[in-house]
Amino acid sequence: MKERVLRRRSWPIFNGIMVVAVCGVSPWAALLNIERRDYLDLWRITAVLCGLAVFFLRMGTCAVVLRANSLLVVNPVGSKEVGYDGIRKVVAGPGAGLEIVTVRDERLVPVVFGGSLVDYWFATSELAAKEIRERIPRRPKPVADAEPVKRTLVRPCRPADVVLVIGVVTAIVGGVTEAIG
Repeated sequence: MKERVLRRRSWPIFNGIMVVAVCGVSPWAALLNIERRDYLDLWRITAVLCGLAVFFLRMGTCAVVLRANSLLVVNPVGSKEVGYDGIRKVVAGPGAGLEIVTVRDERLVPVVFGGSLVDYWFATSELAAKEIRERIPRRPKPVADAEPVKRTLVRPCRPADVVLVIGVVTAIVGGVTEAIG
């Protein structure tokens, strides 16, 4: 079975627009601080803008990935994977959210399908729930036989990680510059 990625179409578009906006504000903020000869704020503002870019990059890469034998929920920081035979039910809630309940009563809530006003008209959470339900066996494994949810505490996201390192370096340089000056 082919791997399929589920997310709202607007999700990566919105987050991409925000990353471009942050990158567009950065040169303007830098020029403003250079003109005022306020170099300490330049370091701080760069670190804050990098933090915002990291937030939107990580949010934009969230998804629910349907693999051959398992479901992977990719959230901004971590990810969780569970086999289809370990899923008891999938619920698309009234708040337009998606919730996956395992046989061990663990709840997986994908951020990418969090509440949305647009979802009331397009029912993307319902469509995702339907597609996941098609892959779940009629009878899930008993609790004793089901594998636990595999968790990744911090998932890699290379673009966000690079921007995070830049933000941390600029924050450190700004702190050192302030302490010296």
